[in-house]
Amino acid sequence: MGKVRVGIIGIGEIGTTKHLTQLVRHSDEVEIAVLCDLIPERCEKANKDFGLDAKIVTDYRELCTDPTLDVVHVCTPNPLHKEMTILALENGKHVYCEKPLACTWEDACEMREAEKKSGKKLACGLQWRYNTATMEMKRMYKAGELGDVYYIRSSQLRPRRLPAYGVYTNKELNGGGVLMDGGPHSIDLPMWLTDNYEVATVRGVTFDKMKDFPEGNELGPWDPKQFDVEDTAMAMITMKNGMMFYIETAWCSNMQQEAPGIIASIAGTKAGADMVGEGFEEAVRVTGVKDGKLQTETRYPEEKYNMWEYDMDRWVDAITKGGEPAVNSYQAAVVTRVIEAVYQSAETGETIVFD
Repeated sequence: MGKVRVGIIGIGEIGTTKHLTQLVRHSDEVEIAVLCDLIPERCEKANKDFGLDAKIVTDYRELCTDPTLDVVHVCTPNPLHKEMTILALENGKHVYCEKPLACTWEDACEMREAEKKSGKKLACGLQWRYNTATMEMKRMYKAGELGDVYYIRSSQLRPRRLPAYGVYTNKELNGGGVLMDGGPHSIDLPMWLTDNYEVATVRGVTFDKMKDFPEGNELGPWDPKQFDVEDTAMAMITMKNGMMFYIETAWCSNMQQEAPGIIASIAGTKAGADMVGEGFEEAVRVTGVKDGKLQTETRYPEEKYNMWEYDMDRWVDAITKGGEPAVNSYQAAVVTRVIEAVYQSAETGETIVFD
């Protein structure tokens, strides 16, 4: 078998720092053959920076229908995910679509139906579940060390890290705000940790309180007049087996959490676990009763994981060796359904009940 030929749509921040950076590690198996962006200079720069000789196009249709390609990566604004993914699947390509999979549950279902009809694989970029600490928490859960897990809090409270570049603050172009950015990871993490995607109800709230306060943002200033999305969201997700997940995500809150990034805290009947400290990706704090006394210890697992590498390694293996991608389309679709429910609940003030 020759090299797998890959085309990438969207050569912006995520397309370069994540997709190109990781794919070039697999140069023995993967050829990055086509780059697509409305701004061709981005593609030219990527060719130069990554030592590529990829064909450059500006029309995603040309890329998706290219008979020489095996795989398409969709790294575009969220409202474009559905049409690009379906076109690529219909033309016999495997697709890695960035998160969120889609902006609506209906769109996600259509994408999954196209996947089924094509016989190809559809994966989604929810790699934050694959850090050292989260993998250790997953191991503990599966081994029964936590007992009966009944509650997980999943949090990402950025003090001033709103991505002011791109279209993140534009609802029409991005589909929403922080719920479409950090939200998918925060929602996915507790479901993945417990192998539980069976949602019963969702109750959510959103805020747009910070749009008029762009000062001090680490990722640059934004224009309040071009800001019509939520900057903060919280949700209570009750699962069909009785578990409850509490999700909180914010771009620019005046709060500090114990660690950067997306963290989780688990409550079980035998023990609890959370991610702590500057090395949150490596440290797990475990609290439980030992010798009749409540004790807390911080663990640094010997086996280390890099979420970016793990995710892309699994994807390349899925394409070249017939394995399964790290994140499948069903999991990603459920995350989209929860996001949609949070918006509905925030608008109506009611609890959204799933079938």
